Amino acid sequence: MSYRKRIILLPGFGEDKRIFRKLEPYLEGYDLLYADYRSVLHRFSPDDIVVGDFVKELSEYYSIDKEDILIGHSLGGYISHVLRQQLHCDNCLIASFTDTKKIKLPFNYKRLVKWVTHKGLFTSKALKRIIRFKYHKNPAMPELENSLEVFEEYGKEDIYKLIRMIQPRPVGILEWLRSKPEPLRPSLILHPVRDSIVAPPSEPYIKLPGNHFSPATHPEIVGEHISKWLLQLKREKAHELELEAEKEGASGFAELVA
Repeated sequence: MSYRKRIILLPGFGEDKRIFRKLEPYLEGYDLLYADYRSVLHRFSPDDIVVGDFVKELSEYYSIDKEDILIGHSLGGYISHVLRQQLHCDNCLIASFTDTKKIKLPFNYKRLVKWVTHKGLFTSKALKRIIRFKYHKNPAMPELENSLEVFEEYGKEDIYKLIRMIQPRPVGILEWLRSKPEPLRPSLILHPVRDSIVAPPSEPYIKLPGNHFSPATHPEIVGEHISKWLLQLKREKAHELELEAEKEGASGFAELVA
């Protein structure tokens, strides 16, 4: 057991590490790893990708374990929630969800989404013009521009895989009858009051100003909440180390903190 030093940052749909760029000053002292979902997306087809399997492959690829701290935005927060169920990591969800029913956008119409995606909507000039016309004065416009770039980089197939991963799947009768343990709640949830993409969570959460892209539009407020949470985790870990040291003796404490 030792002090945790690594934070895994999990971006949302159509995002990359840039969504967290303004939070970096609040994460000093930690090793930051920015997840890129393409690292494991190629292992799945759109028909066989499910979030549990995808997350397992992601955790193996990045060697994620219980001692890592997860911070996820939007889809990345949901991925962190599934990782927490598998590995018991501490996690923070920002403008995110633990239940896909909280997504306000019509993502669950399989045929329509497949047609729209493969027709190239996410990389079309029409979408770019609409976004730039409608949101050109919005503080979140830089994040939307970044998303347009990310869609180009991912391509149609990987975009569709990410959507398929969160779409409802048929549940077999045996799986439906099987009792499931109560899911672990996220360690921390931060949610914007004017989020037009994800509805407020059912779990306890801290309200943020602004819209879905609050890590970039209100980084000071988001960063302060995360800093306090990380300090709390550090204190809890120090307490665990003290208890473990008492069992091991003085020499054991030196080994634990090394």
